[in-house]
Amino acid sequence: MNRAEIDRLLPDAYELIKANGIASEDGKVQKTWRGQIASFGAAVSMGSLLSAVAFFSDQGRAMVEREKLLNVIYDLIKPQESNLYEYVKANRESLLVKEKVINAAIAVKLALNLYVLE
Repeated sequence: MNRAEIDRLLPDAYELIKANGIASEDGKVQKTWRGQIASFGAAVSMGSLLSAVAFFSDQGRAMVEREKLLNVIYDLIKPQESNLYEYVKANRESLLVKEKVINAAIAVKLALNLYVLE
């Protein structure tokens, strides 16, 4: 975790949450989004980055579209690959990639605090 990097990403994360349809136009976010981003962090810690991204790429029985969180993280780190899964798969051995994704996920989690929860 790099605090300076998280601080740099935070304003962009705030904007991308709205741009990706997680926040409504009036600045409200469903509480379930906070649970989903926390679950993402736990999935990375307990398993692997690749498996966490693959799991969150599928809607499953989630009440929200989890892939929107992956889109925000992807937009924050701006890799060359077509989506976050492809980026992580191509660089799965890189600790730098894992740190980038974790920093972005933390920035998203913190940015969600700036919205009114429903």
